[in-house]
Amino acid sequence: MADKQVYELAIDDLACFGVWYFPMDESVEDELTVRPLLEKEICADAQLIVRAGFLGADSSRYLGYLYWDGSGKVEYLKPVILLKDGSSVTFWNGMVKPSWGDYSARAQELRMVLPISYISESLLELPQISGGLEGLYYLDEDRISWIS
Repeated sequence: MADKQVYELAIDDLACFGVWYFPMDESVEDELTVRPLLEKEICADAQLIVRAGFLGADSSRYLGYLYWDGSGKVEYLKPVILLKDGSSVTFWNGMVKPSWGDYSARAQELRMVLPISYISESLLELPQISGGLEGLYYLDEDRISWIS
């Protein structure tokens, strides 16, 4: 599998490879390039994304990923759900106040199944990470807020 831009990852990519890393060397196009991780030793200091399952309040299931981080905080995990229509929802938006209106109609349907729980798969000896999402998160001044 060739390198991809992180924002180009699709459900099939995650189905084939559960862990991806950001290779920070001259072999990549830019800092958004990800590559499937096949051996844990390759990525000693690399940032990782890990396949995760998401469960809506209505028991609907989705596939996506988390930026692997032991803290469990949404601003470090940056959860993303990938949808079958090719769209995605990013639940961490940094300093930009998000709007559900910026997403596709299919993606906006996720708003109706909040709260959403998530759990990463335990791959390559990485412990599972689990938690919940109340909406689209962002940094509001000096605190974390969300839009439900």
